[in-house]
Amino acid sequence: MFSNSLIKGKNDLFGRICIQSVRSIHYKENHKKYPKVNIKDVELDKPRYGFRRDRQPLLSQSVNDTLFSGEVIKEKYKEAGKPVPIKYRSNSDRIARRNLELFADQVANGEPHFKVGEKSVYLPTARIRLLRPNAKHTPYQAKFVVPRNFNKFDLRDYLWHVYGLRALNITVQLLHAKFERGLNDLSRYRGPQYKKMTIDMEEPFIWPELPTEASKFAKSLEDQREIINNKNGSGSDKNRLDEKAFDGLYKKPTVPEKFISKNYKKIVDAKMESYTSKAALKEEKDLVSKFLNF
Repeated sequence: MFSNSLIKGKNDLFGRICIQSVRSIHYKENHKKYPKVNIKDVELDKPRYGFRRDRQPLLSQSVNDTLFSGEVIKEKYKEAGKPVPIKYRSNSDRIARRNLELFADQVANGEPHFKVGEKSVYLPTARIRLLRPNAKHTPYQAKFVVPRNFNKFDLRDYLWHVYGLRALNITVQLLHAKFERGLNDLSRYRGPQYKKMTIDMEEPFIWPELPTEASKFAKSLEDQREIINNKNGSGSDKNRLDEKAFDGLYKKPTVPEKFISKNYKKIVDAKMESYTSKAALKEEKDLVSKFLNF
């Protein structure tokens, strides 16, 4: 009914507008009528000129050849007659330069580069152990196991006064002990925590290598201990492979079996008894012949 009324009134302006609006809903352009464009002439990231001004680099970006750049940047802003940014108004670089010069003088004169503690300890009872370095450590670093009541200042004082070692930087690690099982029950517990400290040194230190005889002896002891643990294990740990083994790469040690049959044991015991009796009789004969000077 509505479409017929539109067709009848298509001479009218309102009728023609309605017909065009209805036709435009179902209209679809054919892709063959699209204009042909060469893809090489299409520029995807077309530069937009004029929307952004080319600014001069900041004065702070021009200083990159000094260790304490804050002072130089501050002077550059003052010479240019510009206000100094807030981040460069402090005197941190001036204080850092003064501390560096003081540190260089103390090192050159062989003096401590820190404030020495006022408490005098003549017989220190602290137990400090030097550990072998890890793979991440450089020759200029050393790791120690220290008492839990030790702090960075204590270790720095201790190393300086006892060994004359200058600790430049110290980092601390507070670690938990491993879980342990009780002998009479299945409960597990942890021992006390232990503390490690890593220091930075002026000169490198490399651990000396063990002599070849000592390394061979240590390797043989380790192999013997591993064999005994594998043989004397109980339950699922009996005759187990090494913890580091994977897919049978570990050569299992061959250990002689302790089992002896009853019949063979009787024969061996009889032979041993005859042998011991003959050995005792021979010793007696030797004594008699020696006494009689035969």
